[in-house]
Amino acid sequence: MKKINRLYILLLIIAFLGTTACADGQAVVGSWKKKDEILTKQNGKTVSTLAMMLKNMPCFANIVYTFSGDGKMSEQAKDCTVALQKQIATQLQGAHWKMAGNKIIIDADATSPVKHAEYHIEFVGSNEMRWTFIYAENPDVPNITRAKQMQTTYTRL
Repeated sequence: MKKINRLYILLLIIAFLGTTACADGQAVVGSWKKKDEILTKQNGKTVSTLAMMLKNMPCFANIVYTFSGDGKMSEQAKDCTVALQKQIATQLQGAHWKMAGNKIIIDADATSPVKHAEYHIEFVGSNEMRWTFIYAENPDVPNITRAKQMQTTYTRL
């Protein structure tokens, strides 16, 4: 009887973990807006890079990031100038996302300005997700600010 109970508990744990992994991948699917973006410097000081960008380009507050179930990504900036809309629309062409445990991995083909990057991801309820980009874990990504990490919070539309 104890063996059956242990087996039953093990199967429940495996089923739960599998469901959680699928649910997280599906949780990314949809349209999102950036709520915040915080850069943490090597010395521990933080800067809201989104606030800085919004001072110069207020239309960035309304950019919509869409993640499709097939791994494609896009962004739309309908409130920005036409020239900026075109530039933003092409940023994620050829880019794809996929989940691997608690990470979201972004890859792109050779035509895309996006390069390989891995982010730790966490979901807060069903309407918020946080991506944490750790520069030390992504050595091929330029780090001109000498930052430690960048944490971006998105809100589901």
